[in-house]
Amino acid sequence: MKWVKSAFQMVLVLGYCLVFSSNVSAHSLWLNVTDYSPEIFSHPKYAPTPRAKTVVYFGWGHHYPVADFLDNKYLGDCFIIQPNGSKEKLTPGDSGFRATELIMKNEGARIVAAALTPGFYGEVNGKKDFFKLYYEQYAKAVISVGKVSDDAFSKPVGHKFEIIPLTNPDELQLGDWFKFKVLLDGKPAERADITACSLFSFTNESFEGRTDNKGEAKIRVIRHYGPWIITAKMTQPPTEELKKKCKELSYTATLTFAVP
Repeated sequence: MKWVKSAFQMVLVLGYCLVFSSNVSAHSLWLNVTDYSPEIFSHPKYAPTPRAKTVVYFGWGHHYPVADFLDNKYLGDCFIIQPNGSKEKLTPGDSGFRATELIMKNEGARIVAAALTPGFYGEVNGKKDFFKLYYEQYAKAVISVGKVSDDAFSKPVGHKFEIIPLTNPDELQLGDWFKFKVLLDGKPAERADITACSLFSFTNESFEGRTDNKGEAKIRVIRHYGPWIITAKMTQPPTEELKKKCKELSYTATLTFAVP
């Protein structure tokens, strides 16, 4: 079955990527998917009701696709957006990588989303209860079951800091540009730092840039089919409410998808 094959391919490269993959972001959160475009199948014994199946699991740390286990105390809201636009709470698995099986009985686009519990990091010496930064981190993965429309993933899920695809990943071919925009509080995030890399790049190859004044950016998909990750980062001065608690505000968002 297709999703089994994808899962097997993922496992084969995990060890290699832990050593040779690009540094995505220190202590970042992202979502991995064993099959980003699972097909609906049926079996008289094991799947009498037609369904598509995939597994979502968490990436956490310094290197894509996996680097460390995510302690449950850091994990915030986790949910899935169904093809009809409804939002459903998702309960992550209790294994080290929080592997979560998804069973989908109809075609359409799904967006899996998660967030860290916001907090402070890096206590400043000599200043009690004062930190280097206040952080918020968000992660999304886009999944297609069957044919989906070009704008299937273009609606925000409601994260404070969020990457929105402007290109349907299912339509990508090698050499194409994948366009996206970054939002902060629902508005274009100008000059956000962008990094992107492929799961199957073993040469530390990555793409770096910044969003324009519309909060938009693009990366070129060259040489590698399969899973990709985009990371957006942005810092801002502390708000009036937080200026006595930290030096700056730090926002991170990740988006994972696959080039078929």
